[in-house]
Amino acid sequence: MLGNRPLWSIGVAVMIRSIGFGATWPFMAIFFTRYLRIPIYEVGAIFAMLAISGVFFQISGGYLSDFRGRRFSLLLGSASGIAIYTSIITLLFSGAPALPIVVLFILTSVSGSIIFPAANAYVADVTLPFERTRAYSIYRILANTGWAAGPLMGSILFRYGIVWIFVLVDMTLLLQFSTLYLLVREKRDTRVRVNRMEGIRERFSMLLVYDSSLLIFSAGTFLLMMLVSQFSVTLPEYVVVKGAISADQLGYIYAVNGLVVMLGQFPTTSLVRRMRETDVVIIGTLFYMLGYFLVAFSSGLIPLMADMAIITTGENLTTPSMNSIVSKLAPQDRVGRYMAFNGMANSAGRAMGPTVGSLLLFLFSYNGFRVWSFMDVFGIASIILILTLQRKRGTSPQKLPSI
Repeated sequence: MLGNRPLWSIGVAVMIRSIGFGATWPFMAIFFTRYLRIPIYEVGAIFAMLAISGVFFQISGGYLSDFRGRRFSLLLGSASGIAIYTSIITLLFSGAPALPIVVLFILTSVSGSIIFPAANAYVADVTLPFERTRAYSIYRILANTGWAAGPLMGSILFRYGIVWIFVLVDMTLLLQFSTLYLLVREKRDTRVRVNRMEGIRERFSMLLVYDSSLLIFSAGTFLLMMLVSQFSVTLPEYVVVKGAISADQLGYIYAVNGLVVMLGQFPTTSLVRRMRETDVVIIGTLFYMLGYFLVAFSSGLIPLMADMAIITTGENLTTPSMNSIVSKLAPQDRVGRYMAFNGMANSAGRAMGPTVGSLLLFLFSYNGFRVWSFMDVFGIASIILILTLQRKRGTSPQKLPSI
């Protein structure tokens, strides 16, 4: 695994990207409410549209990954991100109104929606099935190295003006493109050759999935993402408005996320390696529920950093196992599309989550106990669906059987 150069190449490229996006993410809700003067319930709608656009582009991303190759998709996704963020920077420096900035922010989903199905499928291409949970763990550790450094850099740049955070994103996307171009090659010919009519049928068949196990699992991860996505809008807005911390301290809380992945992913994976992957996802969901619930009772930087450590432990448990489960459910020639379908379901959850969370902040007047208790209901529903999948697929201790 340590000598798997393709795996490390894709991991390094995503790590570079994560530095930039890690710098932006803690501050986006604050950017819209404080700088662009947009009400919180409308900010939730903006993030919903961001994720909804991601749903549609996930379909294209999976198609491109399988039919044009992983490298093509990775380079295209990086290039589109560079173009969009350069446009945002230009508008910010020119003092443009909020609307075109919001529209371009929503379109930033294009880049990730093209890149991540290809990157996840590429990890599957360069590893054997029994290696994949560990491989996805390595991939996530590298990505979250960027998420550890990025928020700290964002906290520094925030003091000089948020436009400089967007500049940092653009620079990291350019560096990611260069890294992908120089280091990433197709491990094998992953493209599926079809005639023109077959290609049209394939394109529309991605909208219909006949695999009931994938549908159940994706419904469960959709609900989990409803809870997970409070990370983006509800959490930063809640802690700043409640006066738990100042806005420029947000980066320190989010840096904990990256650090816990870096330091805790391998120990966590080793600890649960003999467990069924579906059981691991359930335990991770419980950690998410606990971490978010404790935010209601936390005030000050240190308690909130501890809450983030609990939330991130849930992430360490769920994310590698989720990707591995999807890769094992998929026939070999449809890994990209299965990843894209699950990614589409997850994007839908991420779309609805901030809308629901920001609406709850507004309706409950930032009452933490009510807000976070309500959100944990989605975690409970997710666990019920994963248990349903377990009963359907049997009791293999290591993995769900392939279809």
